Amino acid sequence: MKLYYSPGACSLAAHIILNEINVDFDLERVDLKTHKTSKGADYYEINPKGYVPALEINPGLILTENVAILPFLAQHDPKQDLIPPSGMGRAKVLEWLGYLNSELHDAYAVFFTGKLTDDEKTKAYAEVDRLLKYIDDYLAGWDCDYLVDDNFGPADAYLFVLTNWSNHIEHDLTPYIHIVALRNKIAERQSVQIAMRDEGLLS
Repeated sequence: MKLYYSPGACSLAAHIILNEINVDFDLERVDLKTHKTSKGADYYEINPKGYVPALEINPGLILTENVAILPFLAQHDPKQDLIPPSGMGRAKVLEWLGYLNSELHDAYAVFFTGKLTDDEKTKAYAEVDRLLKYIDDYLAGWDCDYLVDDNFGPADAYLFVLTNWSNHIEHDLTPYIHIVALRNKIAERQSVQIAMRDEGLLS
């Protein structure tokens, strides 16, 4: 498999899960401004949508969108811990991925689409905070170690990557003590450390 990625983008979640399932894979960096890959390919010919991630499963077979890529990769976990095979457990993973993708991802993305006025920035911060409060309140009343159960999974990887963007938009995560605690736990995983290192995100 080959993952097309941009450092620190949402493709980092797929990078983490690839490390978790311990398979051989290649990485090819994408410049999202020029839409050229590190090997000089036109990325639009690989993924006409133009954004990352894109997962090349076999030559010519491309899967896009984190809500599809992350469960696809997680089901290849040899320990069968990353995602339940069926039933409510799997449905809850998909529920979280849907929320993170359609709500929190979009709320953060506003900051990367162009210069915001002060009023627009205030409203954008408020929307990020509203969504994070929902997650933090959920975690406050949750008895398991991760978002779905006691096993790390794709939704946790995605949440870690999205909330990492707070570092780039001058947004304070410290009020969300349960999210911060979960982030700290996730950050310690070898799969995360390797992905962050390989994408040049560790100082």
